[in-house]
Amino acid sequence: MSTQVNDLFSITLFDVKKVQYYSRIMFDISHPYLTVSYIKKGEVITTDDGKEYVAKTGDVMINRPNTPFNVISQEEGIHYLLSLKLHVREGIDFLQAFPLDKVIKVRDTALYEKKFDELQDLWGQKEADHYSVQSAFLALFLLHEIVESSKIGEKRKSRETFEITRFNYALHYIEKGLERNITREELAEIYHMNPIYFSRAFKQVYDLTPMQMLQKMRLIKAKRMLENPENTIELISQQCGFYDASHFNRIFQKSFGMSPSNFRKSIKSTKSGIVPTWSEDKL
Repeated sequence: MSTQVNDLFSITLFDVKKVQYYSRIMFDISHPYLTVSYIKKGEVITTDDGKEYVAKTGDVMINRPNTPFNVISQEEGIHYLLSLKLHVREGIDFLQAFPLDKVIKVRDTALYEKKFDELQDLWGQKEADHYSVQSAFLALFLLHEIVESSKIGEKRKSRETFEITRFNYALHYIEKGLERNITREELAEIYHMNPIYFSRAFKQVYDLTPMQMLQKMRLIKAKRMLENPENTIELISQQCGFYDASHFNRIFQKSFGMSPSNFRKSIKSTKSGIVPTWSEDKL
């Protein structure tokens, strides 16, 4: 007895890499290809069609082609990223043929990580014999694991609420004005809301008050700037909205248990085969 497989696959790999970050907030990211982000470590808030999801260690985030999404991560993390285009059945996009949830719990994380490592090793040897065939098989294996996990694994339900989309503009506003003295009243005025009610509604969505989010985003930016040794402590404190270098040092020490200078030194010890931080085209 024989079985004929009529489905045709067309696959193009764009990137295979591991990314380490300390914290990251990104808005309206969009890629022309499918991006699968496996969370080796950390927790991320991500969006899809106006809904918000929480992706945790052992999950994969499915980012559809040409579909903007947001990412908020307030802690250290490591992601395994796979970027590709995949069409089946003579040109049908993979996600049309196999609709997947935004976030899926991988059923066998050890196996997934092992196969990803094999694909990444192969990715660095593009001149090897049978490179394209082997890499395509491994990428398809990872996608197969995701499809199977979606059938039996834990699904991360969206946190549907009107304020999630509504307050995205407030986050944009804060991010663009970190060096200024932004107040709760200023943010509430954008939405024509009472400052007390605005603060309460904002906290229901992000588990932080607007002023706590402002400080969190200032510290996130400061961490990113500390990665560049050319940025002085004085410059970072100024561009991140702290009163002065002393104020910046005190807040940073209280939040992370180390001074900005010691944090900068610690960065060097983590750079061992993993891309050290997000850039605008990551994820």
